[in-house]
Amino acid sequence: MKIGLIQIILTVAMVATMACSQEVSENKNDSIPLINDKFPRLIITSQNINDFVKNAETTHKHLYELTIRLADDFIREEPPQAQNAHNKYRRIGESLPSLGLAYHLTKDDKYLKGAEKWIEVLLDVETWEGSSNLGRSSWITGIAQTYDWLYHHLDNDLKKKIIKRLTNEAEIVKNTAARTRALSNHLLIETSAIGTVGLILDDDDPDGKIFLMQANEWTEYIINNAPLDGSWGEGVQYWQYGLGYFLRYLEGAQTSGYHDYFEDYDWLKKTGRFPLHFSVPDKLTRVINFSDCGTDRYLPAFLFYLPASKYADGVVQDFALKIQATEPHKLSWFDFLTFNASVEPVDYKSVEDNFHHFEDHGFVTMRSSWEKDATLVGFRCGPAPGHANQVKPERVSNNGYGPGHQHPDINQFVVYANGTWLAIDPGYTKLKETRNHNTIIVNGKGQAGAGEKWLDYMAFQNREPAPKITFTETTEVFDYVIGNAGNIYVDEADLEYFERQLMFIKPDVIIIADRLKAKVSSTFEWLLQANEIASIEKMSSGFEVEKEKASLSLFPLLPTEIFSEVTERLVEAADVHGSPDYNQDEALLRTITLKTTGIETTFLVVLTVNNPGDTKPDVSINDGLIRIIRDSKEILIKYQPERELSSKILEF
Repeated sequence: MKIGLIQIILTVAMVATMACSQEVSENKNDSIPLINDKFPRLIITSQNINDFVKNAETTHKHLYELTIRLADDFIREEPPQAQNAHNKYRRIGESLPSLGLAYHLTKDDKYLKGAEKWIEVLLDVETWEGSSNLGRSSWITGIAQTYDWLYHHLDNDLKKKIIKRLTNEAEIVKNTAARTRALSNHLLIETSAIGTVGLILDDDDPDGKIFLMQANEWTEYIINNAPLDGSWGEGVQYWQYGLGYFLRYLEGAQTSGYHDYFEDYDWLKKTGRFPLHFSVPDKLTRVINFSDCGTDRYLPAFLFYLPASKYADGVVQDFALKIQATEPHKLSWFDFLTFNASVEPVDYKSVEDNFHHFEDHGFVTMRSSWEKDATLVGFRCGPAPGHANQVKPERVSNNGYGPGHQHPDINQFVVYANGTWLAIDPGYTKLKETRNHNTIIVNGKGQAGAGEKWLDYMAFQNREPAPKITFTETTEVFDYVIGNAGNIYVDEADLEYFERQLMFIKPDVIIIADRLKAKVSSTFEWLLQANEIASIEKMSSGFEVEKEKASLSLFPLLPTEIFSEVTERLVEAADVHGSPDYNQDEALLRTITLKTTGIETTFLVVLTVNNPGDTKPDVSINDGLIRIIRDSKEILIKYQPERELSSKILEF
């Protein structure tokens, strides 16, 4: 009797389950639950897919719409006649998962067919070589995620082709990866590629185990050598590029049950503050472009949504919401998947200071306020891998951790005010040269590591002592920073020391005080960079850098005997104009040079930011007292260059 009763109960349960499944399958906006099944499990899982479907109609509706627009545009696109995975084709792999997500959210077969079409296109390309595995990794990761999401809907023969190709390509990555470059986008992207393939292979597949073992080794290496301050030495552009892939792998590793890397990833807990403090006042996706970075490139919100969700960080959530794209981009689908509406945003302007020192890498940002017309000053003085990595005994055997997209630009500064760049950084330059930056040249020579397409980071790192910020101070009235260049200049410069002190008197005065000493009588050149958009007028008191929205007055006070000039030269650089509208291979860099000679010298330069219609200030120095007068307002600063190094020589 009991057996019969059990059979009846089981039969009723099976019928109920079948009816429920039929009802779900007939609902276009739901997904069939996959119980005790491996696929999908990378970010989208059988346990959370129904939540994503519900969110698409409620909290995530705006992100759902962007995802669908991306997917629709992608399936309508005519495939290129690609011969390899060149950089310009990376976006195919990056956009491909949008079709898998769109299919799950809508159950519209056009997205499934579109995914199959694009996968076949990539499989038909004979070689996936592309920019040192970057293109290859893009295609690997995109196809592997889409395979995971659409596993139960793809043709078996296609699945076999996918696995064979992904296994072969992941093997190439494993054997040729930039395996020591923990501080470069390259290893983050390559790790994500082989790790994602490892996650989709069968549990007993020996290749899968090897890929996961290698991915785990590299992941731990990346996490353990990440900068302590949350910054990224290669700049915001390469921060978003490498992290964009790495987060996809880390999240897939967690949702698949393989490994949770988030708990111990201290850098990830802090890194949302990096682009936040580098952002300019009037456009948050425009950033200080230190290293190989454009000032105005897309900054995807998922880079903030996911850490905000993992660490319940309302400040990072707030910044993400404020930079959320309103038009589709190639990774809009990941914005949708990482947004956690339960994280309450905290207005970052109300809690974040106007002054921020990234102590490990030696970046400092100073701003008069968070308002749109504020003045922002950026400063850099620190070792390429960060101070913590610089002193590790294993740094040399790890080839310096590989930050090749940095620049030889120690003690440089930039100025942004009233919506415009006044003292600029040219961004991604084809040749890394100190003379491209707002710093010092000695005897025509610059800093170590210059002269090639990428920074020779080992030459840069091997100069001891390393550059460092020796002092910072911030008050309501002024910010102060001292940077010591250490031994970063090449031997041919014959430089003994270079210390730069910068005082930012809010909201519009910047004082630069430099102390330099050479081993022999030398020529010192003080540089300030502008571009052809600016008009530069030489006046009896200095120079005026004029732009439509603001101008920068430059008053050289010391040395008294000085030669000054404005020079122009074409440079291969992506960001001389500070705008994507001027994205071109070459641009005109205009440089104000102040030149003097001797064994030991000091430069004392006052910069003032002026809005249209402002009265230009009167600036002078007498008996060590700097006087700045504008509109009956007077600022007095005591200048004391005789003080020892690393002590303040400007007293407000």
